[in-house]
Amino acid sequence: MNTWLMAKKEVSHTQQHHELSIGASASLWEAYLTPWLQTLYENRESLHLEARVAQRHLLVKQLHERQLDLLITTEAPKMDELTSQQIGHISLALFRSRQTDKREKYDYIKLEWGADFHQHQSYLSGGDDVPVLTTTSAQVTRELLHTTGACAFLPDFWQSLYSDLMVMPDTSVAVRPLYAVWLQNSDQQTYIRQLLKFPVVPN
Repeated sequence: MNTWLMAKKEVSHTQQHHELSIGASASLWEAYLTPWLQTLYENRESLHLEARVAQRHLLVKQLHERQLDLLITTEAPKMDELTSQQIGHISLALFRSRQTDKREKYDYIKLEWGADFHQHQSYLSGGDDVPVLTTTSAQVTRELLHTTGACAFLPDFWQSLYSDLMVMPDTSVAVRPLYAVWLQNSDQQTYIRQLLKFPVVPN
């Protein structure tokens, strides 16, 4: 009898509190989405979310398989069954560590900002130019700039957060769109749209 009651309670709990799963790359979570989650929890009661960190192609696959409710990405998948909504943009600047000696050419850390992020190419133009590090983590990148003596694209507003970061002179800011993506026939659509009323990226 106790087992049956526990099972019934579990089903009831699941129905009341469906966990909405949100997926994004590590760099997006570290730089932009964690503050957004803080805003959501401050403004909404009984919020039950799952923050999932993975590479974009895996998250798109999970969307199709209904294992993920919402994807935040810099590239909108061009598939009929998916709804995409632009929710802002991110600005990335090329930084080096303030403690690194000035040099003519810096090594480069390739941080994952999407497959169509072409700014990498101008720093890896020669045949021998290989990134000193390739990663999906913005924090790992920042912490290794001084050690490697390299430069990397990081959120431009990090300049005011981290005193060790220095913008490379004569380089332009790279602006990337940010999209929310979900299945057209998702039963979470209304809930997703409610959450997206809270700006993901502050203007």
